[in-house]
This record gives sequence, structure tokens and C-alpha cells, in this order.
Amino acid sequence: MIQRLRSICMVLAFVVGGFFHDAIDDFQILLPIGIGLMLSITFVSLDTTRLKPQRMHLWLMLALQVFALAFWGVTRMLGYPILAEGLYYCAAAPIASASPVIINLLRGDVEFSTTAMVMSQVVFSLVTPFLLPLVVHDPSLSYLEIARQVAEQIASILLAPALISLVLRRVYPPSIHWGAKLRDFSLGVWIFNLTLISAVGTTRVLNMGYSWGDMLPMVLGAALVCLTGFIGGYWLGYPKLKRECSQALGQKNTVLTLFIAGQSFATPLAYVAPVFYVFFHNMANAIQITLSNREKKKRTA
Repeated sequence: MIQRLRSICMVLAFVVGGFFHDAIDDFQILLPIGIGLMLSITFVSLDTTRLKPQRMHLWLMLALQVFALAFWGVTRMLGYPILAEGLYYCAAAPIASASPVIINLLRGDVEFSTTAMVMSQVVFSLVTPFLLPLVVHDPSLSYLEIARQVAEQIASILLAPALISLVLRRVYPPSIHWGAKLRDFSLGVWIFNLTLISAVGTTRVLNMGYSWGDMLPMVLGAALVCLTGFIGGYWLGYPKLKRECSQALGQKNTVLTLFIAGQSFATPLAYVAPVFYVFFHNMANAIQITLSNREKKKRTA
């Protein structure tokens, strides 16, 4: 039910943001605050004693980077640098904070998924400032200038919430239960963020005058990255952790990469790919949950 509600809200958020982008775009300054608030609630609720890194987690972190660089490198060599940038945003995004929730619905190893999610956020914050300047191509900025801007953005939306959460847990230990108590509030913040992201993206794309023909490769590329992530993760974790690894490489926290893709140094058209990735990975999860429920009913029948 929660996943279905999230899917409906996701569609509504993109529709509202797209249609009313002129009015909503003025509030884009609130986006870092919204993302930081959402991540703070997630981080403060983590039971760090249950995080147990395994060898497979290291393979997953490596796979995340290899997938991102492979999609970017191959597409760029084929002569499509903007498409390559868009696919990088899709593949390089860290694991979504909702991934353990989906794994719980699929009756998988929640602790493994939670550990993978946390590790991916750390790797993303450490690696992205060094790799992203190679991906974007703004001739007016040097590598070091882009790296500095990326590091500042990541610090504001990832590191700051993590530090705030650590302080809160020390000062007020019961805050660890806020995640469960603020579930509906977190959903509201998530919808707010998606609406802002949709408005900002719509404004940027319309101002550049791109056609549907220009955007179609981004849409198809996002679908390919999503499919590759879910299938590649399945085989990486086969047989014991196939669902967990599939989620790790398929369900991404694209809110973070959408925020970065919305910065001035990024190419506006590349923003389209992670926008559609949000739709594709939610559809993939909806299908998986439906199939899992059918399988459960057959066993209990």
C-alpha cells in the first residue's frame, strides 16, 4: 500500500511541478533544505549497531562505480557526450533509502540492504567530486572549480544531515525512533522535493528549447541503465543475495543526482535521464512486489 501511494504521489508531483513550473521554480532555493531534512530523518533513525559490512558490499560499491563509468565512457566514445552525462547521473546515484523497505516487502535481508545503502552514500560523497568534473563539460569552468562546487553541494545535502543526526542521537537518544513516527511527514517532504525537482527541470529544458526527439535518447538510456542495474545486481548476488543486490544496483537515490544535475555547470538536457529513471525504478519495484505477493499467495493457498 505504501509503495503504491509513493508511486501515485510521484506521478502527481511530476505533473504538478511540470504544469506549474513557472510559479514553483521560484522556490527552488528550498530544495537543499528539503533534501537535507529528508536525509536527516533517515540517518537519525539508523540503528548503526546492525550495520554489518560484508565482502559482497565491497563488490556492490565497486559495481556502482564501474557501471557509471562504463555507461559514461562507452556513450561518450560513440560521440554522445550529453547522453553520456545523463546516463552517468542515473548509474552513479547511491542506493535509495527506501531500498531496505522494498527488500522487507520482498522478504529479503534488510540488514544487508541497509548497510549497502549507508555505504553507498559514503562512497558517493567521497568519489563524486573527483569523477563528476570529468563527466560534465562546461568550458567556462576548470576541473578544480567544478570539483569544488560539487563538493560543496554534496556537503550541504549529505554530510550536513549526517552530522546533525549524530549530534541529535547523542543529545537526545529517543530521536532514533523519529523515522517511524515521522513516516507520513517524510513522505510529504519527499513529494515536496520531487515537485520542486520537476519544476526546476521543466523550466531548464523549456528554456533550452529541446524537442521530444532530443529527449527520447535520454528516456531510452535511463530505461537501459535501470534494466542493467536490476539484472546485473541479480546475477552479482545470485543465489543468496540476488534480490538485495538487484535492489542495490537498480533502485537509486536519484533525488541527489537530480539536485546535482540541476546545477549551472551541468547540461540541462542531461537532467531528463535521471527524471525518467525515477519512474522506471519505481515501476520495476511495483512489478517485483506484485510478483512476490502472487508467489506468497500460491504458497499459502
